[in-house]
Amino acid sequence: MIKSFKAISFFKRLLCKPMYCTLGHILIGGGTGFVGSKLRDILIKENYKVTVISRVKTGENHIISWEELIRNGIPKGITAVVNLTGESIMVPFKYFGSDYMQRIWISRVGSTMLLTDIINNTKCKPDAFITITSTDIYPSDGFHTEDYIPNNKINCNFFTQLASGVENATYNLSTRVRHVSIRTGTVLDHNGGFMKWLYYPTLVGLGTNIGNGYQYQPWIHICDLIYLILFSIENKQINGILNGVSPEIITNHQLTKIYGQMLNRSVKLNLPQRILIAIYGKERSKLILKGRQVIPMRTLQYGFKYEYREIIKALENILRN
Repeated sequence: MIKSFKAISFFKRLLCKPMYCTLGHILIGGGTGFVGSKLRDILIKENYKVTVISRVKTGENHIISWEELIRNGIPKGITAVVNLTGESIMVPFKYFGSDYMQRIWISRVGSTMLLTDIINNTKCKPDAFITITSTDIYPSDGFHTEDYIPNNKINCNFFTQLASGVENATYNLSTRVRHVSIRTGTVLDHNGGFMKWLYYPTLVGLGTNIGNGYQYQPWIHICDLIYLILFSIENKQINGILNGVSPEIITNHQLTKIYGQMLNRSVKLNLPQRILIAIYGKERSKLILKGRQVIPMRTLQYGFKYEYREIIKALENILRN
């Protein structure tokens, strides 16, 4: 039986005096973004040393540039690498042309390929390489677990190919390094992402369902995502795909309705498809209008315990903060 992650973590920290040793040294690509900054803070709190890869060298000891990484390789003592690097996708009114698509592809697939090569050429290799992809890899029909194998000939939209591209970019990764790919849904947090966009319109009585609201919306509280990454780093038996979503399957309408009730506001409006297309274009609008039913089967089998398993509990926490 797999031991409880929290119990293992507790005893590790009990045996490690914070002022004299750390549990490991984590290298984060994209460590200044929405998820990356939260990951860095929690890792430090959990007694890890953290180094962040940045586009530009700032002079701070915990930050290195991509140029330095290419020139010098993985810093000595790195125990795990996490790649969260990626050009923002859902930028309103941004023309979704070939140049923008290429920047997105290079920032996500290219950075993963680069880190794979650097890890392979490093003598003292990290134990694990954690990458983050999206549940957009799944079709919008049926239930999906981690066993699903993408077929880009059938599901050939850009975002399915992008998620597959990130996962395939580690194909040549050294067998001495564990690779864990976390397919995540909508990340919920009060400081950014979907909830930041939803809060003020709902507060003033203009909360809306997206489209008709009946599309499924796989989701995860940001703290659960962070601790799932940490769980993947600390548990050496984990390898391969994990679905980084809550076990509770909900629709967009259910989410906005519950959120409105918590703010004592009714949500009766629907944001028409044509407005979404005007804001994001046809390709990106599909990410919002076509949901997926995603089940974290392997995540649960490995013994990960969600702090925010139900959407009500997750939204209550977000509103308290």
